[in-house]
Amino acid sequence: MSSDVMSALERATEGMVFMSETDAPFQALRWKAAGAEPTAKRVLALGHHDAGTKVQELSLDEFLGAYAEGDDEDAKRYQNLLEVLREHLTGVRVFKVGRVNLDVYVLGRTKEGDWAGVQTKAVET
Repeated sequence: MSSDVMSALERATEGMVFMSETDAPFQALRWKAAGAEPTAKRVLALGHHDAGTKVQELSLDEFLGAYAEGDDEDAKRYQNLLEVLREHLTGVRVFKVGRVNLDVYVLGRTKEGDWAGVQTKAVET
């Protein structure tokens, strides 16, 4: 996989946290996927979660769109992250894994067919 994708994701998320009850950092992520589309079942396996764990699938805009509204510094960081994800990845989807304490994966396909994106944690009560 091109190191450009990972470098762009790392720059876009440097020092950035996802605001929920936990304010967890974003981390760049890549998984070898042999051209397959991201699915809940594969995310559970690659993320080392139990097979029966709850997975909620969202679009990128459903998950991050509201954070990117406005012109303050936080909104600009989210706008930049969205731009980087859309520029370097296709078919970006969001997978929230678990209940209450969630692992969140924002994944799309690279031009080489691997999955890349960012992961974070969220608390939803």
